[in-house]
Amino acid sequence: MARHGSIAEQLDAFREYATRVDYDPEPIQTNWQTVPANVNNPEDIDGLHTERLWEISPSVDEMLRQARNGEPERNEAGQITKWGKLRFSDGTQTEKAERVTIDGGVEQYDCRMPAGALLRAKDKARNMRGGYDNPQEATESRHYFAALFGVRVGRFKPASRPIKVRMRIGHAEAVAMLQDAYSRTDMRRVTFTKCPDALPCGTPNVADNFIGMKKTTCAGGGSTAWQDIVSQRESVEAWRRTLALAADEHLEVLTQAVKARTLRQIGEARGYSGQYAIDAGRRLLVAANDNLQEAMELAGLAKEK
Repeated sequence: MARHGSIAEQLDAFREYATRVDYDPEPIQTNWQTVPANVNNPEDIDGLHTERLWEISPSVDEMLRQARNGEPERNEAGQITKWGKLRFSDGTQTEKAERVTIDGGVEQYDCRMPAGALLRAKDKARNMRGGYDNPQEATESRHYFAALFGVRVGRFKPASRPIKVRMRIGHAEAVAMLQDAYSRTDMRRVTFTKCPDALPCGTPNVADNFIGMKKTTCAGGGSTAWQDIVSQRESVEAWRRTLALAADEHLEVLTQAVKARTLRQIGEARGYSGQYAIDAGRRLLVAANDNLQEAMELAGLAKEK
């Protein structure tokens, strides 16, 4: 190592040792907002909004249509309980709703509807804008991925789980049933059907199966590129090889230097005192830095000058 300039300029290897994070990189990144609720700092929430379609049923036009074409019906107390297809509460009906519990959780309960409230009405967010509202976009997406992978164009098939009656049998009985089925089967007449290659059909939009291609609300990708993961893991493995090649006594000095505030403290940790501790701390730190630099060169981590 060159013996000129300040000592800080000569301790590149020690600087790498002190600032290196020795753990495997996280393979997945996220665009979830980590700002606590009701903390509306403009710098934190900027660009995190998502436009959604709002579903209100019955719509305002439908309610006006029923009011024009229908006649109100009242109960014995004189309250309007029906107007066309619209139903109104008389104060005794309940509907499912959600509320916040005392411990901050959410629970479902039967909410009593006040007199005159519209029953069976919906007011909730349906989905993000630009999603499945245009069937032509979903069709074009299926054709695009089918041509990309060279498979046939699939169609959306909703999941169905028919209820089957389960048979409770033991292992020996199951083996006997299989052997009986094999004995009664003519394998020469058995045919096998190979299904052609295709894409998943569990969603109307095939692009949902490729998270890394989706555009998120903060203009980030879905998952970290595999090249970045490989390079980060290789860097971690190379650093571990460097520590394995370095001498233990020098690594101990570097660990003490990370916690020490002055060269005197490094020397005192090794048994020196007074002015000798300062000189010894400098000498020990430079020697440990040189040893780590040689180990980095052997492990392929040295920076190109």
